[in-house]
Amino acid sequence: MKKYSWFMIVSLSLIPFIGIIGTLIYVYLYGMIWQEPVLMIIGWFLSGMGITFGYHRLFAHKSFKAHPIIQFLAMLCGSAALQNNVIKWCSDHRQHHKKLDTKDDPYSIKEGFFHAHIGWILEDKPEIIRGVTDLKNNSILKFQYKYYWSIAIGLSFILPLLIGFYFARPIGGLLWGGFLRLTLVHHFTFFINSLCHFVGKRPFDFNISARDSWWVAYLTFGEGFHNFHHKFQWDYRNGIRWYDFDPSKWMIKFLSFFKLTRNIQKVSDHKILNAKFISIKNKLNFFIPQTPSKIKNLYLKKVERLQKKANIAYDSWSKFEIDFQELKRKGFNDKFHKKSIYYKRKMLKMEYESIINTFSLLLISLKNYV
Repeated sequence: MKKYSWFMIVSLSLIPFIGIIGTLIYVYLYGMIWQEPVLMIIGWFLSGMGITFGYHRLFAHKSFKAHPIIQFLAMLCGSAALQNNVIKWCSDHRQHHKKLDTKDDPYSIKEGFFHAHIGWILEDKPEIIRGVTDLKNNSILKFQYKYYWSIAIGLSFILPLLIGFYFARPIGGLLWGGFLRLTLVHHFTFFINSLCHFVGKRPFDFNISARDSWWVAYLTFGEGFHNFHHKFQWDYRNGIRWYDFDPSKWMIKFLSFFKLTRNIQKVSDHKILNAKFISIKNKLNFFIPQTPSKIKNLYLKKVERLQKKANIAYDSWSKFEIDFQELKRKGFNDKFHKKSIYYKRKMLKMEYESIINTFSLLLISLKNYV
């Protein structure tokens, strides 16, 4: 039977209670000024980005490298989210990726929605830190580890209280910028571990619990595209399409223009599309056995035929990509040569995409027989 920490239960119950009920009572008694919700929104953005940009993509996955100033600011912003220090946070998160959906996954959805959302945090268990030797040598993170509670409490509660004093409403500043902001940051972040393993689509890996829930991205600064993230965890993006809401990827790219971020990791298109192809194929293999035998044999032949076409198209594209990257490094002969190479690359991509679209239509029609 699991044991729970009363300190964590009380702390994580009081924060939302004071944040929601306390703020409502305060507004009822004393009204609201525009600075208070603005303080909450700015604080939510900074601390939320501290987790997604800093704790998650920079430190946990090393999807890019950052200037020490950016690392320090990311550490401060993440500390204001009150979700433990970087070293412990990354230890849990790397274990989550390594042991996904197993009993060794710290916040496995297999143990229930509540456990994945917040139950695992409430458990009274020894603190285990592993798989983060690289982070322990970072002087900024060693500083945070030593003074974490002073930094976190100072930024989470004392700073909004002081800002509240500036506009003569210290309690308002503490409630809006402290407790209510933390309530949003906590539970929206927790949604990634719970909702994003519970509802949504699995376009890149059908065999894992992680799902893409685009609407969660709006609450978590781009972290809702979770199926893609688990398939390609080292990519600096979560939302790969230009219109996907992902402020963290935009910030990483923007800072690169000023040399403040570098070595940005990005998975190639042919690997992404191949993952989509395999995921659709796995869905087909899941549904085909559930169909009548005549239908089953028909679809098996179609899948086999398309698989051969896909293999040829993918091999051609992947081999081309090797030559393409080498050409980019050395330089093209002239503008015409560059244009023709890019055109060929586009055609190879379109050919593979058309096979994936055919597979998708096959899956849609198959579902009618299940």
